Amino acid sequence: MAKPTTRSTFKTYCLRELGFPVIDINVDDDQLEDRIDEALQFFQDYHFDGVEKIYMKHKITTDDIARKWIYVPDAVIGVVNVFPFDDSNSSINMFDLRYQLRLHDLYDFTSVSYVPYEITMQHIATLNLLFSGKPQYRFNRHLNKLFLDIDWNNSIKENDWVVVECYRKLDPDTFTASGTANVANASVVVTGTGTNFYNDFFIGDDITVGSQTQTIIQINSATSLNVYSAFTSTATGQTISKSGISDVWNDRFLKRYTIALIKKQWGNNLKKFAGIQMPGGVMLNGQAIYDEAVVEIQKIEEDIQSLNVLPPDILVG
Repeated sequence: MAKPTTRSTFKTYCLRELGFPVIDINVDDDQLEDRIDEALQFFQDYHFDGVEKIYMKHKITTDDIARKWIYVPDAVIGVVNVFPFDDSNSSINMFDLRYQLRLHDLYDFTSVSYVPYEITMQHIATLNLLFSGKPQYRFNRHLNKLFLDIDWNNSIKENDWVVVECYRKLDPDTFTASGTANVANASVVVTGTGTNFYNDFFIGDDITVGSQTQTIIQINSATSLNVYSAFTSTATGQTISKSGISDVWNDRFLKRYTIALIKKQWGNNLKKFAGIQMPGGVMLNGQAIYDEAVVEIQKIEEDIQSLNVLPPDILVG
């Protein structure tokens, strides 16, 4: 069995499963693309293998403070948590209570019990939760806006980092930016024209310019990325692309669901010609194909939602 790794091989696989080329599948190519997109959308919404949990970092700008919300890339489908802005997760200085506890009470891990230390740390965490609390937030995936219900003038300031725990959908397609790249070797910045990096790129993603691949360490703006090391000048003027997760195309549920959707489309096309007799006395029966596909789709959707869905917190926000 051929393992589909691209959209084109996936499409061919689904058609072969329905009988092509032995049987002519009466579905237009645009209809095939629509059904594949529909299957991917359902797969990313309900199957745990269609998304991945990530921790998205965002550096606060003056624009964020002025509008009181943070832009979230389109690939994010659910926000689970926004980490506190206090110093509980930052590096500890010598005047910090936690540092003093470790210095005086845990100087020797072999002879001192860590139980009092753990109880004290839990007490400090409770105090932080009581007096500082966790940031309250609101998120809607169609707005691409993360609203933080905080005092933007006092709780946070420019250049502070916000860490967001969220889910993003796995995109199997290779994404190509609509503009060309201008590479500045000195500042190790990649800029693009006519595109929006906020929509499709994340810190830690690999991008390719020309034949060279580098990793993003920061998204500066809608048209600017920082990378780990500089591209050479030969990359100037090339398109910017990010590779998709090709293994998604071979997912068992995605293949079954897409085949069923295409089958439904095929039956829907044919049932318009019910009762027409073909040469040799064969009668078109698009309704039977359509009805059979509807039953298959219902069964697959029930299986995915009952056996492969993530806990409800994936859609919190």
